[in-house]
Amino acid sequence: MDPAPRIPPPTEDALAVPPSEVEAEQHHHHMYIFARLRRVLPPPSRRRLNAVYAAMMIAMLNYLVMSLIYTTAFVGSIIAGLSNVWITDRIGFGLACVLGALAYVISYLLCGTGAPYAVFLVGYAFNGFGLSLLDAQVNNITSRLPNAGTKMAFVQACFGLGGTLAPFLSTAFAAHVDKAWYYYFVAMGVSMIALVVMLVAFDMRTEEQLIQPENWEAGEKLETAEEREHAEAAAAAAAFRLSESAAAQAELNEKSAEAKSETEAEADTKAEPTPTTPRSPAPKKPASSGRKMKRIFATPAVWALMGFSFLYIGVEVAISSWMTSFLIEKRGGNANSGYAVTGFWGGMTVGRVALLPITNRLGYQPSIYLYSAIALALELVVWFTNSLVGNGVCFAFVGFFLGPVYPNALMVIAETLDDDLRGGVMGLMGSIGGAGAAALPMMAGGIADRFGIWTLQPVAVALIAAYTALWATVPRKRIKSLISE
Repeated sequence: MDPAPRIPPPTEDALAVPPSEVEAEQHHHHMYIFARLRRVLPPPSRRRLNAVYAAMMIAMLNYLVMSLIYTTAFVGSIIAGLSNVWITDRIGFGLACVLGALAYVISYLLCGTGAPYAVFLVGYAFNGFGLSLLDAQVNNITSRLPNAGTKMAFVQACFGLGGTLAPFLSTAFAAHVDKAWYYYFVAMGVSMIALVVMLVAFDMRTEEQLIQPENWEAGEKLETAEEREHAEAAAAAAAFRLSESAAAQAELNEKSAEAKSETEAEADTKAEPTPTTPRSPAPKKPASSGRKMKRIFATPAVWALMGFSFLYIGVEVAISSWMTSFLIEKRGGNANSGYAVTGFWGGMTVGRVALLPITNRLGYQPSIYLYSAIALALELVVWFTNSLVGNGVCFAFVGFFLGPVYPNALMVIAETLDDDLRGGVMGLMGSIGGAGAAALPMMAGGIADRFGIWTLQPVAVALIAAYTALWATVPRKRIKSLISE
């Protein structure tokens, strides 16, 4: 591979902050941020920043081009959403989780090679697939456990914990390793550990085997849907053959008795025929994966739930993805502004656990409206106040109140959906939510590239209001499909 071209450090004229609004519009957003950073950093950090400048000059990426990452992740999420039910029916919960972890391993392997940007984008398609598939599997099985509400809150808090710790690890790695993309190999190692842990812990079992472990220990194997279908069809065929054999034997006995009665005149009555063995009813054939998906899509409330998930997960990722750029460019922040992302995800982690008592007191439905209203009000504060520290604190509290909304929504679904629909719907919500996490940050990046990064706040306010309005259309009573079983 040819070495990268050497680019001389930028001159002071090239790094000067544009003195007028007209000239500022002629500079790219990244160059403007770079110049601001160089003015506040000490000389050693400036030298490292010069290397960043050179890389930026080579790549010449803007907000919209970087957002292509979210596009390919969106594709992976959609594929996972549409195939989740089929995958679960064919290989079961345990292997579906392993497949999701394997997708992560492939993703980080592609991203860590330092290959061209197109390969990086393909890697994020695998990333989106793995995230959506795992999210769907874990949410569904957690909702079926005892004390599911508390367990769901802790499971979702672990998701926020990962978002809290990741910036510390990646920032430290990038500060000490020249080829920062090697960080993806660290992530790949973590994913491989997770793959092995899930393979051992779930033992390739289905969801039924994990929910009813006594059946597994007793040796009563609960097969996947496809295996059950074959076994039940074979049992029905065997029962049919047995009934036909019994009927033939009864007919033969009847004829034999009639012949005997004719030859033996002393018999006063004919021999009674042997009663036929009644046919056992054929077992009910389980619904196929396609039939399940038809029932799910024929349920009107499911469309509102998918729209809610798309907007909610999309807005939380959009805020965390672009808040650093917002704080640097619009609030005069420096490199430390990146820690606001840690505050946001840390707030989300703590909120999902700390607000449990309030959620249990108010109920899942009312708490969703309350927390969303507070988060929207905090976004308005960030929008209309020009304070770096104040905005950073508000972002943390936005995460704090947004955090419990999604696990509460999952518990509402667990209470209102039929059991045969719940797993598929939660899977679709997780996958469509992953699609929102890909599409909405991309949209926010495109808007910021066209009109400026200040648009992050009105976009966030609009998205929070939109998902709250969609949630209002979800019924509180039992949800039924328009297509019967």
